Amino acid sequence: MFSGYFHPMNVKGFEWIFEDKEKVAQEEQLTKEDIALIEEMYNTIQVNYIDEVDKKTLLEGAFKGMVGSLEDPYSEFLNPSEQTTFDDSVDGSFNGIGVQFMIREGKPTVIAPIDGTPASEAGIKANDVIISADDVELEGLTTSEIVELIRGPEGSEVKLTIQRGTSTFDVTIKRAEIPLTTVESELDKEHPEVGYLKISQFASTTYEEMVTSIKELQDQGAERFIFDFRYNPGGLLDSALAITNMFMDDQQILMQTEDKLSGITTYEASDAEYGKFQVEEPYVLLVDEGSASASEILAVAIKENTDHDVIGTNTFGKGTVQTLATSSEYGELKLTIAKWLSPKGEWIHDQGVKPDKVVEQPAVASAIMLDTTSELKEGDASEFVQSASLMLDALGFDLSETSYFDQKMQQAVKEFQKKNKLEVSGIINGETAQLLMDQTREYIEENDPQYKAAMDTVLGE
Repeated sequence: MFSGYFHPMNVKGFEWIFEDKEKVAQEEQLTKEDIALIEEMYNTIQVNYIDEVDKKTLLEGAFKGMVGSLEDPYSEFLNPSEQTTFDDSVDGSFNGIGVQFMIREGKPTVIAPIDGTPASEAGIKANDVIISADDVELEGLTTSEIVELIRGPEGSEVKLTIQRGTSTFDVTIKRAEIPLTTVESELDKEHPEVGYLKISQFASTTYEEMVTSIKELQDQGAERFIFDFRYNPGGLLDSALAITNMFMDDQQILMQTEDKLSGITTYEASDAEYGKFQVEEPYVLLVDEGSASASEILAVAIKENTDHDVIGTNTFGKGTVQTLATSSEYGELKLTIAKWLSPKGEWIHDQGVKPDKVVEQPAVASAIMLDTTSELKEGDASEFVQSASLMLDALGFDLSETSYFDQKMQQAVKEFQKKNKLEVSGIINGETAQLLMDQTREYIEENDPQYKAAMDTVLGE
């Protein structure tokens, strides 16, 4: 999946025409001599290069090179096939692993895995760098080439080499269909007066999905809400504004933008413009390091405009706006055109939004998926051993976090196997690895300190 972005072409403040030559400073405009040099370069290649090369290939390369010189991870030139892939990520379903990334210093860097997808379940985290896919190095490849390597038929597998901090490890992920449905909701089992909504991204359908889900929960007796935007990498600006408006009074500032041509533009809450639906009940918002762009617009607007709490960990820190422009038969330009600012004018880029209540997840939440086709045994040392130690400790086997498989860990594995009526070998493989992951997943779902803090807060309001 491509990096989350905003599409503001239909939003006030961005109606200006990109092709307007008069808006380019005189000294920066292309001269006849510049155009002649470009033409000379093109003709020289066509006439003298050893192999045949078509016009489309050369022009696409020129466009990509021009945008690449900006060294902006969010700006890129999309050829027609890349456009189709990009459109699928915000307006359709696709087969893949469910991760959004950007190109940073030539390497695909994770913004966030979409919650509930194979990437999320495998333990992929925000800011992980994807080094290779099926042993193909990804550094220097285009977004389209990377997507082509990571996506594939539903049920097939892809082996990714991940760099997290100073550690590098491999993880094999089974691809699945990634649907566009962006909102899941339910009543809390212990407190049915609390409605819970998990929002995975800001797509064209998200506003209506949220309205429908909230109304359904209200009909079922919900009087308070928890809105979970953890690992939500963002999406469409129109959607972000409409959803933020749900929580604001008319004329409160939703956000601001700052661009080269228009300066500061302020977006005020308006039921007439963005939709009349309002959340009137007590609520809290959950965010984490995977909450980016549109999620951050909502989080900081709630922080600066309301008395409701934002709970979790510091967000990703994406404070720029992109749009699609200059469409042609060769492709389309996705370009960073503005900064977005908080209602009070703060720029959160590379800093993120700090929650009102900072609550960390347990260490085991960062564990990566184990490989059920290989063994972990005494004497081994790896990221997988470290993850297994976190899982065993979380499940009550009193084991300190370690990347070295020692005798104490072997004994913990034997106890786990004995308790679960498995072959007692002290080796983690096959059924042991799978059951360890399954029980850990259940543990994390049942022991979510961020959700507990949100529940305590919303019940106390």
